[in-house]
Amino acid sequence: MSKDSKEILTRVNHLSDGASSCDLYDDWSQNYDAHLLDDFGYISPQIAAQTLAGRSAQRDVDVIDYGCGTGLVGEELIKLGFAIVDGVDISAGMLGQARDKGVYRNLLCGDLTTQIALDDAIYDVAICVGSMGAGHVGAEHVPELLRPLKSGGLFIITINSMHFAPEGFERAFRQLENTGQWQILLLEEFNYMTQLDRPGWLVLAEKY
Repeated sequence: MSKDSKEILTRVNHLSDGASSCDLYDDWSQNYDAHLLDDFGYISPQIAAQTLAGRSAQRDVDVIDYGCGTGLVGEELIKLGFAIVDGVDISAGMLGQARDKGVYRNLLCGDLTTQIALDDAIYDVAICVGSMGAGHVGAEHVPELLRPLKSGGLFIITINSMHFAPEGFERAFRQLENTGQWQILLLEEFNYMTQLDRPGWLVLAEKY
């Protein structure tokens, strides 16, 4: 594992609220896949895609990949037969890498902490892998991410355990359930890097 990959992972995990992640991810975009896959054994994209495949017999569903980065989730979805995938990310550098892979129907440069330039209720599935936490998407932004999802649509989230309870995600997710905005179908902890001890949470919810 390289010194560079260790340093950038530390920077990502300790972004403060209000800090911009855009420059960090632009700088990281060229080496992102090599660091995550080769150095860390990152498996969250596979877990998210397999979770969807296990819940949806249909493959012609419309999927939005929030915080799509270089397209790791898109690649896994395509492998499993999901061909209608759009992506949103704040980093132009990351989107450039995703575009080169040719796995997305549409790619949008956008900030997930603001209102997203997407219509209401147009997607069957939303996926957000590794984009929630300090300096990224906060718990207060999740209702906006639900808006482009159809009623009955699935939302799959993976999130680092260090952010899940301390930053209010667990409480916010339960509140969304208590107020009838979604139903949590699956909530389980898993290790999302095979080369490191990196506990995270997998969340599967259905929008009401």
